[in-house]
Amino acid sequence: MGSIDLREKAISLANEAVTADNAGQYELALTKYVAAIETFTIAVKYERAQSVQDTIRAKCLEYMERAEYLKKQVRGETGAPKALRAGGGKSLDEDDADDDADFEERPPLTEPELVEAERRMEEDLGQLVGMNSVKVQMRKVCKQLALDIARRSDGQTVLAPIRHCLMTGNPGTGKTSIARLVAKLYKRLGVSLKDHVIEVQKGDLVAGYVNQTGAKTARKIKEARGGVLFVDEAYQLTQMLQRGQSDFSGEAIDEMMKVMNDSGPRAVTFIFAGYKKEMDQFMTYNPGLESRVKYRFHFDDYEVPDLEKILHIKLKCNGWKLAPDAQAQCAQIIEKGTTMALRARYNGRLVDNLFQWASDELNTRIKIGARGAELVTISLEDLKTAVSKFNQQRPADRIREAANGTEAGRMLLLWGLGDFCEAAGEKEYISLLDLQQLDEHAMRELKMLVKPADARRARALIASMRAEALAASAARDQLYVPADCRDIREWIELVGCAPAASTLAAHGIHFDVLGSLNYDDLKEMGVTPVGTRRRLAKAIELFTAQRESAKATAVLGALEARSAGPPPGGVGSMEQRLSSIREVISSVLPSAGRR
Repeated sequence: MGSIDLREKAISLANEAVTADNAGQYELALTKYVAAIETFTIAVKYERAQSVQDTIRAKCLEYMERAEYLKKQVRGETGAPKALRAGGGKSLDEDDADDDADFEERPPLTEPELVEAERRMEEDLGQLVGMNSVKVQMRKVCKQLALDIARRSDGQTVLAPIRHCLMTGNPGTGKTSIARLVAKLYKRLGVSLKDHVIEVQKGDLVAGYVNQTGAKTARKIKEARGGVLFVDEAYQLTQMLQRGQSDFSGEAIDEMMKVMNDSGPRAVTFIFAGYKKEMDQFMTYNPGLESRVKYRFHFDDYEVPDLEKILHIKLKCNGWKLAPDAQAQCAQIIEKGTTMALRARYNGRLVDNLFQWASDELNTRIKIGARGAELVTISLEDLKTAVSKFNQQRPADRIREAANGTEAGRMLLLWGLGDFCEAAGEKEYISLLDLQQLDEHAMRELKMLVKPADARRARALIASMRAEALAASAARDQLYVPADCRDIREWIELVGCAPAASTLAAHGIHFDVLGSLNYDDLKEMGVTPVGTRRRLAKAIELFTAQRESAKATAVLGALEARSAGPPPGGVGSMEQRLSSIREVISSVLPSAGRR
């Protein structure tokens, strides 16, 4: 049994606490909250993932605050405590019933109305640059929905509708724009009641403590009701889960899947978006999720002619223009001044940056007294200088994107090594444990040793992580004592190696270093005879292998007994436990107070 078992036990206790709390069983809830916090403070010692540690800290603070409040209530120092509810006011079902009362069923569209809906969609698509494959897919969606409407009007059988979409591609390729067009199309065809798009990311759906993620997600689903819930970078919901780490993202996915089979104009349409590779992995997380998503759009990166067209459109919309020579050479300047990789990284955002930087150059060049067209005309030199800036700097937002979603990336960013996040991700350095394994050869492969400053920071980071891991391991070793053994002499006798007890005592061997001994060490120490030495070496191997699981099992057993009912000493005993927890939170969770 390891850290995951402890964490799951703590979550289970917290669930029981919330249930008792909401049922008005405040003394039992207090007991469960305290047991949950105690379990979490033990589990955090065995967590290497910073994100999981942060989640545990947040939960401990939340439950500690509630436990302190309930303690006063049990003593009669306060009025009846407020029940824990997710949101307040009416329940979601009550609000949905109110919405339903205002809704009138819309008659099926007539043929002219279907034709008009298609025409307006074509108008919208015509305003978008590039996206040829996406436009083809949009036309297929429109045709299929229109034919389903015709079948329904004619009394024919219509297959069970699946309306949800998957959109893959790099940032800046137009996924959000197409999501808005999908919302408009669905409303025009009567598939949806509204054409609004509610944009969310993981942080908008997932809470940092138990029993809150489902409610938080449900509120966003309700907000999107009758329209589209656009989940950007949806792959972040499953990355930790697919690596075997625990957070509450699974609750968010479960909450969404509950309503993904709903149909009718009031149902929510889900659009999941993100990078292609990561979204492909996201879809494999749950077979039920993949079966509920029907329409798939892939957004290719923009080519240079597309970027040139987008630039002209943005200039025209803002009342700006290019000088004749700049306009004639625009595509050539973009082609020569940027690489294919850089264009794929930015896509449409490349044009935004180019426009901004070119206007900055214009402002630097012209005088205060300039008037008329001179104020809004970008010259050839302005454009060339603006393009050159892509090679002079690396925008911070891209570095953050490369770091986002991985513990290794966030740690590199924290140490000023953000430029290596992408390379580390490509080599699948995902967790802090992965990062800890970096050696000189691996750092050289990632180009970390090219610049002396980067090399110093990289070596310092790895040395710091390894030192921290060794210190944590040593601290855990010092805490462990095998069952039924008061000291190492008793353990040696228990494993049938009593003649070696005095030898190990003479060398100052205790449980904290026992696991590091091997057969050669025992021989050098003078453990005899050979049979005893071999038996002891095997016993030490078994001791090392069982140490973590035996310790976790013992902790869980004690917590089971403690959480079975109210504390034996009443509130006074609980006060002692709360006081002890406060000390633990200030030591084991040192960053808990810095929120």
